[in-house]
Amino acid sequence: MKLLKYIQNSRNNTSGSFFSQLKATLNIRPNNKEVYKKAFTHSSVNLKDDQGNRINFERLEFLGDALLNTVISEYLFELFPFASEGELTKIRAKIVSRESLNAIGRQMQLMTLAETSNNKNFGNNIHGNLLESLLGAIFMDKGYEKAKIYILQKIIAPYVDMESIDKSVLSYKSLLIEWAQKNKQQLHFKTESDEGLDPEINYFSAIYLEQKLITKARNSSKKKAEEKAAQHAYHALKLKSTHE
Repeated sequence: MKLLKYIQNSRNNTSGSFFSQLKATLNIRPNNKEVYKKAFTHSSVNLKDDQGNRINFERLEFLGDALLNTVISEYLFELFPFASEGELTKIRAKIVSRESLNAIGRQMQLMTLAETSNNKNFGNNIHGNLLESLLGAIFMDKGYEKAKIYILQKIIAPYVDMESIDKSVLSYKSLLIEWAQKNKQQLHFKTESDEGLDPEINYFSAIYLEQKLITKARNSSKKKAEEKAAQHAYHALKLKSTHE
C-alpha cells in the first residue's frame, strides 16, 4: 500500500507543486522525475518497494557526496595551480564540510521539498543530506557534465566565497595540536560526559598545556566540545593560522 501510495503521489506531482517548485527555485527541469522524488524522500516516511527495498534519499546522498568531492577537487586543481596536495585537501574540506553543506542546503530551502514524517526532529544535517541527494539525482538524470555545471553555477558561485575560504580555520583542534607538536609543548584534552541541567549540553572538555589548564568548554557532542575549547585556547594563546 505504501509503495502504491508513493507511486500515485509521484504521478500526481508530475505537473504539481513539487516539480513546479523544483523548476522555480532550483532551476531544474527533470527528465527522470522519479529520481527527484526519491531524492527528497526521507527514511522516516518508511516507504518500501515490492521487494522490501527502502525508498529514500540515502543512496542518492552517497552518490552526491562522491560527485561533489570529485567536482570540487577538479575545480580547486585548476583554480590553485601551485597549491600542494595538502593545501588543496584542506580547502576542499572547508567547502564540503557538514557545516558548510548544511548552510547551503538551508539557504536553498531544500526542506520545503522534502517528504518526511511530521513527528520527527531531523537536526541540522538534514539540509546538507538533501543537498547531496539532490546532486546525486541530477547526476543520475543528466550525467556528469551537466551535474558539474550545476554545482559550479548553482552551488559554488552563489554560496561559496573563494576569496575568504582559504583564510578560514577548518579545525582549531588540529591547528592547536599542530602548534604544540611543532613547539614541543605537551598538550592534553580531557573530555567527559556532562550531567548538567541543560539536556542539550552533553560533554565538557578542558585543555591543558604543560599540565596547566588553558581553557574549557561545553557542548552537545564530544567533538563539538573539544573544538569549542580549542577555539578558545587558540585565541587565548594568540596563535595565528598559516592562512591568516
